[in-house]
Amino acid sequence: MSSAILQFVGWSYLPDFATKQVLGAVHQILYRFFHISPPQFRSPAYGLHYRYTFAAVVLCYLTYNFIDASSGLPKNFYELLEVHPNITDNALKIAFRTFARKHHPDRVGPQGEAHFIAVRDAFEALKDPVVRFAYDRFGPDVLHWKECNTMKEYLRRGLLSSVMYHVMTGAVLVLFSVVGKPSPIATWRYLLFIGALGLELYLILAPSPSNFRPSSFIDQAPTRSTIFNYLFPRRVAYQHVLLVHQIFIFMSVALSRVGPVLFSSLLPSDPAVEQQMVRVVAERFGMLAKTTERELSIMLNMELHAIHQSLVGGPAELVKPPEKPDVEMMQALSMEMEDIIVENKLKGELGPMRSAWDTAVQKAARRKGRGDVCKWVSTDSLQRREMGGVQGRHARARSLSF
Repeated sequence: MSSAILQFVGWSYLPDFATKQVLGAVHQILYRFFHISPPQFRSPAYGLHYRYTFAAVVLCYLTYNFIDASSGLPKNFYELLEVHPNITDNALKIAFRTFARKHHPDRVGPQGEAHFIAVRDAFEALKDPVVRFAYDRFGPDVLHWKECNTMKEYLRRGLLSSVMYHVMTGAVLVLFSVVGKPSPIATWRYLLFIGALGLELYLILAPSPSNFRPSSFIDQAPTRSTIFNYLFPRRVAYQHVLLVHQIFIFMSVALSRVGPVLFSSLLPSDPAVEQQMVRVVAERFGMLAKTTERELSIMLNMELHAIHQSLVGGPAELVKPPEKPDVEMMQALSMEMEDIIVENKLKGELGPMRSAWDTAVQKAARRKGRGDVCKWVSTDSLQRREMGGVQGRHARARSLSF
């Protein structure tokens, strides 16, 4: 319990503190030897440097926790006897006799009595194949399970004790999810918990690595090696399970601390940074709106000048609206806009009005096919040139939408 609290406190404060110190030292070294100025605080470059440094610090701290957890486990009976877990019964007896000749209290004195008794108890336990099977999976606690006599009884008792640990751990995870703020990290914690549970069941239910003479109680299936067997060849399943528990604890705390920093999408938004980003985006939208308004104004002025029959020799940016628009030009523009509105209204109507519109469009198309339209347009233009005054120059425009 105390180790879990120390790990929680360590993961809460040490990564941030170490990252700031290391990042400051790195920036000083870069500036002193390579003349590279450090980025400003809270800038994107500074945030990128901080995440890289934080990842390196966390990796080192994870390695330290793994080494500390693996080296802190007590020795098993095989390590006390200085033998491999897959040793046979005869080799086990020979190893104990060799140990007794070297470390008997009569030879080394009273100071070696406690160690000799521990090794002797280990040998007595490992002589029984059933106890040895249970010891490999559940540790020295099986020596106190006097009510168990068969492998099934030991296995049932050991699984019940393991279930209690996982029930309490699952309840703590649910409590954190209910009390704490919603976060994607909670999902990864549950996945880590399920993975640790599955790995523990695999280690417990896997065949024993011991090569003693098979009996009717022992599973005859071949042994499957795991990464723990390669890293710690002299350890047995219950030690691997204890290490998995340690890894699960500091990995759960590490996810809560490392995830929001390494993945910016999980970081809580900074009000100052968010306000600055909103201000920059608003300024860009304002500049875009002004540019669009200016372009639209220039295009409109060019159209008005074309209708006004004005010739502009300068570039489009110099086109300016007349101070007092011509009355005749405005009248012609108003009449054309009325025609456009009427046409759009007719196109959207249903019933007799739409039928009349479609009929007129078809007639115009047939006239155009016979060449009547060109003749009609030329005659109309001649009549316009012959007419004088405003009425002749600004007769109501005809739509050519068809």
